[in-house]
Amino acid sequence: MTAFLLVACLTACHQETRLKEAEALFRQGLGQRADKQSEAAAESFSQALLAVERCDARHPEVQRLKGQIEDNLGFCYWKHELFEEALPLHTDAANLFRALGDDTLLMTALRNCGRAAASLGDIDAAERHYDEALRLATTLNDKTMQCDILLESSRDVLLEKEDYSRAIEHVSQALAGGAEAAPCHLTLGLAHYYLEHDSLALYHLGEATRSDKAGIRMSAYQALYYLHQMEGDYQQALECHELFNENMMQADREHRSEQVQRIKAEYDLQMQKNNLEAEQKLKSLYLYLILGLLLVVLAIVLLLLRQKTLNAKLKAEEMKNQMEIALKKNKVYVTALALTEQITASTLDFDLKENEWDDFVTLIDKVYGDFTKRLVAQYPALTKSDLQICCLTKQGFSNQVISILMNLQTNSYARRKSRIKQEKMNGLEDERSFEEIINSL
Repeated sequence: MTAFLLVACLTACHQETRLKEAEALFRQGLGQRADKQSEAAAESFSQALLAVERCDARHPEVQRLKGQIEDNLGFCYWKHELFEEALPLHTDAANLFRALGDDTLLMTALRNCGRAAASLGDIDAAERHYDEALRLATTLNDKTMQCDILLESSRDVLLEKEDYSRAIEHVSQALAGGAEAAPCHLTLGLAHYYLEHDSLALYHLGEATRSDKAGIRMSAYQALYYLHQMEGDYQQALECHELFNENMMQADREHRSEQVQRIKAEYDLQMQKNNLEAEQKLKSLYLYLILGLLLVVLAIVLLLLRQKTLNAKLKAEEMKNQMEIALKKNKVYVTALALTEQITASTLDFDLKENEWDDFVTLIDKVYGDFTKRLVAQYPALTKSDLQICCLTKQGFSNQVISILMNLQTNSYARRKSRIKQEKMNGLEDERSFEEIINSL
């Protein structure tokens, strides 16, 4: 009996030590996350999860701590675009909080579930999670969380489902409740834009351009460009296009910087995950042996394929050089390229003759192996003008550039493209987009 009591006492002490270790690591992760050190935070949360899983899972304090660790680790994974790893962590955390009856933590976990599901493209699941989180926020009278969920669900779910009126209602409520102004105005501007409420769209998009985030400003100026162009205010459209380009370059620079951090973080997080799995299996070396063998096999395969890859690259480079030389002599391509780089009064002043279009189509046929002949053989109803649009699309030019070259408004070009697909390319039977059909040939 004395021995039994001694073992029980030692077990309880060991349990308490591990729980304290897990709590300390969790608090450390929270501090690192607050300081925007997401890689370090993910490492702390991973170690905390390992420690808490050694504890007795029957105790409510262990379950609550495990749920909090999983929810925060899931956020770190989501932050670095590891969406498939993030969703199971958020889901398990939500199940733990639901079993404990902790509505406050459950509300946050469900919001994170909605965010991760939306990132994976499961809009229906995201809507269910957001709706349940919103009901809990309303019950708990958490105004800040209500506003955040209304904004995020409108952006992630309602805009995707084209429920623009409901999105406007929800985001307006979020904005009035104190949600961050810039993303609210951007979402409202886009919803009004799709509903063709031009004056309201102009107002909200204009407010969104005040954001300190280049990505939000870029999206706002892009929508403003199309609005001004449709209204015939080409001077304003050009100004918005220039501002769009400036913010796009700034956002691109920020994105490239974030990409470097993301690549590093993905590697670190994957290693942390592997280490966690390995320690859970009593530090088995089996996983490392398998990884080592895979690396050896991969090295052998790479050596065997290296010569073939080099030859393919040389051929591709040679074809690319020939294409560039030929394209630089064609006026249609040169004009399209100039419009792609910058839309100004100078680049808009062009006059393309029929023989120049014929040369462009001939060049596309040479580059893509009789592209138009194969296209006409499959879709004989296509006209000469239709083929010009198909060639420009095959070359990768944007809808904006193509509409300018074809002397069409952007909306008119969109309708023209839709008619070509529906009436001349078996659009009712083929579910692919116009671009997908063209690029498949």
